[in-house]
Amino acid sequence: MNALTQCGFVYDVATRRKADGGLIEALHARNRVPVQGLDLIASAVFAGGPVPGELYIGLWTGAYVPDGTETAATLPTLVTELAAYEGTARKLFVPGTVTNGGCSNAASLAVFNFSADAVVNGAFISTAPAKGATNGALMSVVRFPAARQVDASVYLEILSGFQFLSM
Repeated sequence: MNALTQCGFVYDVATRRKADGGLIEALHARNRVPVQGLDLIASAVFAGGPVPGELYIGLWTGAYVPDGTETAATLPTLVTELAAYEGTARKLFVPGTVTNGGCSNAASLAVFNFSADAVVNGAFISTAPAKGATNGALMSVVRFPAARQVDASVYLEILSGFQFLSM
């Protein structure tokens, strides 16, 4: 069944200086959707299941390498969610128009302004807004190709997109 269609999220992450918005470094990462996210999509499309009203992007640190078995409930036992950025909630993923089987937040990037030193190893997309939440569903979890060192002088901009590929 999975051989006919693939789907996943891609992430373009820019580390920028708060002082002038200058680009320090950029990375590109992609992943497949964890089984929990696949089940949510299939249930919503084919079985009349609930459709999430909103999605949220969070950041994590740790040595974990995602394998697709993660869930919103198990993610906190696998990684440490970063919370040292402005706001009380994860960043809202605001998708644009669906085109050619995909969409992204290109018109409304997720911006993470940090309040403390941290190491960012990856990102995730969840249906739950609260930092540290274990409820909801996990739609994406990705490990970046290299850790990002961040502090109060920088911010991360994340462009994330979802794409179906018909094989």
